Amino acid sequence: MPAPILVTSVDQLQECTHQLKNCDAIALDTEFMRTDTFFPILGLVQIYNGETCWLIDPLAVSDLSLLAEILTDSGIIKVFHSCSEDLEVLKHVLGCVPEPLFDTQVAAAFSGYGFSKGYAGLVEVMLGIHVAKGETRSDWLQRPLSDSQLGYAALDVIHLLPVYRRLCENLADLGRSEWVDEEMKGLVAKASGSEELAEYFLKVKGAWQLDPQSLAALRMLCEWREIEARDRNRPRGRVIGDKTLLDIVIKTPQGNHDLSDIEGMHPGLIRRYSETLFELLQNGLATPLSDCPKTLPEPLPRQAGDRIKQLKKIVNTRAELLDLPPEVLARKRDIEFLVRQVMEQHRARLPDTIAVGWRFDVIGESLLEAATKLIR
Repeated sequence: MPAPILVTSVDQLQECTHQLKNCDAIALDTEFMRTDTFFPILGLVQIYNGETCWLIDPLAVSDLSLLAEILTDSGIIKVFHSCSEDLEVLKHVLGCVPEPLFDTQVAAAFSGYGFSKGYAGLVEVMLGIHVAKGETRSDWLQRPLSDSQLGYAALDVIHLLPVYRRLCENLADLGRSEWVDEEMKGLVAKASGSEELAEYFLKVKGAWQLDPQSLAALRMLCEWREIEARDRNRPRGRVIGDKTLLDIVIKTPQGNHDLSDIEGMHPGLIRRYSETLFELLQNGLATPLSDCPKTLPEPLPRQAGDRIKQLKKIVNTRAELLDLPPEVLARKRDIEFLVRQVMEQHRARLPDTIAVGWRFDVIGESLLEAATKLIR
């Protein structure tokens, strides 16, 4: 492997991006830190074009706009392995999502290599090369980066392009190239979407227990916490955790003494936020019913188990025939959605994830037919 080039200036970045402009595909990875912050802090961007590996130092390069141009160049496929976190940090730092992209982890699942296959494992099984993982817990914000760190970072991209080319051949032979293209567009669309701060309350475990006005209070508290976490650049749990917010709504404390009895509300939080929390709680509980969220669905009852097993069996059988992981065809939440429609709405309705595209043809239609027979 040729020695990687550490890019620490705009001039070096310009030379790097000039060489990348004529590539049909480039391998990419990022290293970042996110221990005490809400937003990830980018520590390094690795790029390999098949000949040269560049390690771009975002802490040293004052202007990364040239990199953003490459990442959004429609003529260059950006190859990642397990790209979701990379897309998030690049969107935060550069304001763009790489496109078009190819995720080798996703493609490997469609090629019969298993679900969520790790980078090192995939390289070993496809190329017969052992990749050492020696710096996984490294501090990527320290400077200077050690030779060991730089070597590890380069290894994360130099094998991606040969893996990508072989996967493309495999997918073409299997007739699944269009399936994977659809998946990649979905990844870009998901990463490009904006997060609705007012909708975070829907993710809180146990929120199904609340009535509409209590849900309105939880919605207000969660939205405030989302803004506070971003403004202070602190993880959600370091501001106030989900369970604590839920307990505040359920127990409706009347003063600081009551608030101190709630798990997670230590004296520092009470001093800083008690007035805000009481105001949001009272306003939420006073929300007119017409403006409140609808109650959330309860967990599926035990009786749903047999129906879920029947539908899972259909998915597993089809997946085995196609040599695909069952999760690629339908996730647990997809099957539970379908069973909930049968039990509560007395109709068979597929979730959007398998109601259109290749999944409908491969498994959606069969699940719909089977679910219709479960309606009683």
